[in-house]
Amino acid sequence: MGKGGDRATFGFSVHTGWAAMIAVAGTPAAPVILDRSLVEMIPDSDRDPPRFVYHAGQELSLIAAERYVREATEKSRANALAALKAAIAELGKRGHDVVASGIIVSGRPLDADLAAILKSHTLVHTAEGELFRGAIKSASEKLKIPVTEIPARDLPARAARVLKIPEAELPGRLAKVGRSAGRPWSKDQKDSFLVALIAASA
Repeated sequence: MGKGGDRATFGFSVHTGWAAMIAVAGTPAAPVILDRSLVEMIPDSDRDPPRFVYHAGQELSLIAAERYVREATEKSRANALAALKAAIAELGKRGHDVVASGIIVSGRPLDADLAAILKSHTLVHTAEGELFRGAIKSASEKLKIPVTEIPARDLPARAARVLKIPEAELPGRLAKVGRSAGRPWSKDQKDSFLVALIAASA
């Protein structure tokens, strides 16, 4: 993006099949919440492929599982791209230009083939997280939005540095922002907000 106008940043907390998204403008000291929404990459009602695609793959042949994962990847990326385009268009009407995306990641790289993944409950969960985080990252990159990835374990410390406050004061600062922003203001929105601030300062 980057065509002028007030700068805005996306933050994402990604789950299996969907992501909580927040758009933030302003400064860390005086942030403005522009948008809070859910990005549905594979709705829970979908069954072919389902959102828990690697779990489903454990019940299939390797060839069928490969097809499921490929189709899930394509569908999730297409839906993520459409959702981000729509959000950017709406923000653009309000005079905001999206200049960065922040995504919370696991910090545990996935280095295994599909056959190995399907044999491991832990790797199945890791792979599903990677699939949907990858869809958000792919959509951002296709829209020319720089992406900052922050491991979940590093989020509080990194956010506290951006806000220039001790980490112990972070819950109080988030509560203050939440009172101004209104609901919903759950952990997903708080985490998405923090990663957006980090991405904006990257």
